[in-house]
Amino acid sequence: MKWRLMAALAGVGAAASGAGAQAPETVALVGASIVDGNGGQPIADGVVVLQGDRILAVGPRSSTTVPAGARRVDVTGKWITPGLIDAHVHFFQSGGLYTRPDAIDLRTVMPYAQDLARSKARLDDTFARYLASGVTTVVDAGGPMWNFELRRRANASPRAPRVAAAGPLIATEPTERQKRLDLGDPPIISAADAAHARRLARAQLAHRPDFIKIWGIGRGPAGAARVRDITRAVAEVAHPAEIRVAVHATNLATAQAAVAGGADILVHSVDDAPLPDSFIGQLKERGVVYVSTAMVREGYSDALAGRPELTSIERRLGAPDIIASLYEAPAPLVADAAERRAPNPLPQVLANTKMLVAAGGRLAAGTDAGNIGTLHGPAIHRELQLLSRAGLTPGQALTAATRDAAFAFSPRPDVGLVAPGYRADLLVLDADPLQSVGNLGRIAVVWSKGRAFDPATLVPATPESVVELQLQRYNAHDVEGFAATYAQDVEIFDAPGDSRPRLVGREALRRYYDERFRRNPRLNCRVAQRIVEGNYVIDQEVCSIAPDKPTVNAAAIYQVQSGLIRRVWFAWPSR
Repeated sequence: MKWRLMAALAGVGAAASGAGAQAPETVALVGASIVDGNGGQPIADGVVVLQGDRILAVGPRSSTTVPAGARRVDVTGKWITPGLIDAHVHFFQSGGLYTRPDAIDLRTVMPYAQDLARSKARLDDTFARYLASGVTTVVDAGGPMWNFELRRRANASPRAPRVAAAGPLIATEPTERQKRLDLGDPPIISAADAAHARRLARAQLAHRPDFIKIWGIGRGPAGAARVRDITRAVAEVAHPAEIRVAVHATNLATAQAAVAGGADILVHSVDDAPLPDSFIGQLKERGVVYVSTAMVREGYSDALAGRPELTSIERRLGAPDIIASLYEAPAPLVADAAERRAPNPLPQVLANTKMLVAAGGRLAAGTDAGNIGTLHGPAIHRELQLLSRAGLTPGQALTAATRDAAFAFSPRPDVGLVAPGYRADLLVLDADPLQSVGNLGRIAVVWSKGRAFDPATLVPATPESVVELQLQRYNAHDVEGFAATYAQDVEIFDAPGDSRPRLVGREALRRYYDERFRRNPRLNCRVAQRIVEGNYVIDQEVCSIAPDKPTVNAAAIYQVQSGLIRRVWFAWPSR
């Protein structure tokens, strides 16, 4: 039981984060299958020994010594992986509809200053959503100078992921629209030439950025040459200071120019052409990190369609007001976007990620979270789904989000693996992550900076998150977890007009659905549409007994009180 596991872990990490007088506690996680992030076979019946913020030992129970006095925690039947890493985010962006007025200008609806202030004010909540999503390390790929204060704050907090950060992006072309983002601390500054780029890079050195970011936005041979020259100029400043250079380059010509100029990280996939074998060879030879960011365009297109397609974990762990904003696109904007819809570059992005991994290149899973429709925290799980769609195995996708993403965080990482000497950033999972990337969302415990967290306690429950959690457990046929989302005195009605409930009480509900799951082992429901009004969640659901059987549409009205579902009214077309 999860509550027993959390009870066994209660207080772990407190000594490690104290004043230093008390030695950090040693904890042994015993009995789980361990997936270390390196891509090999899991260790069955394994042991992970932790002391404070470090991993001391990893191996099979039969050959791994647990130090005397260590606290033993039984995790039999669980799976342990490294904590996930999102290799590309922007904390100054909220993920909501109003966060990029340079792309979609809705400042007359919500001033950009208001969206930015909200992002700053909610940082602790955003950090918690990353941890609840299993993300223990984050790479902020550029923003205002206050990024460096954000990095200090996150790395000092036990309830935040580790953060690496860059300062303002150095653009290779004039960026007039991006001036809408300048409120006195601009996130993007255009370089007039290579000399100007050097000065902009030197201005960041005092803050010890983890890398300096270039926005390579040129097109054609002249644009690519400019990207090469500005990248080389910035590298001349950064590399002697042991600071890396990252480049935004989404077309093949600029990506090749960036690598020719000395780029260490390509922060996006190439989306306009296949990666040539010779270029993949260059990336491998130079150890260049290639970040996926497959999902970010989906976020924009979904919001502009006026009907965001969010996954279960995004609905459960995304910030409710940010999600709500994604449904607020004005009708003329939606119509205009539909008329001007460009070809979808996603197939080429996915093909290139598959090609790179097959050739042994270093692919890092990153989301570009903070952009419109890309939610801080749970977005990594949609990114992993897309990598799976590209043809990566669950193990390869996990490696992209752990071991290889760690090289975006640091050139000499001590995160991203379950290995001795590495940081104690781990996930304890309820299901095998090598069977499905979706199982990376089935998190029992998040271990971050030497502390154990129940993900359910990190993010405040909302009516929508409660309903989404019960749906997730319904589809998993987890009858105990499903019943736990309902009040003890829950009432289930067959139609909104019925005065007498069909089921009363959690135990009656548990028995009913236990039998239903047994009779229909492939029973599954998905949400087609959802409306949230106060503590009521209204779903249009599409349910199936089996893939080869007709689906059934139903409507459900959930009333949520004190974090539990108190009443449900179902409306079935056939009744």
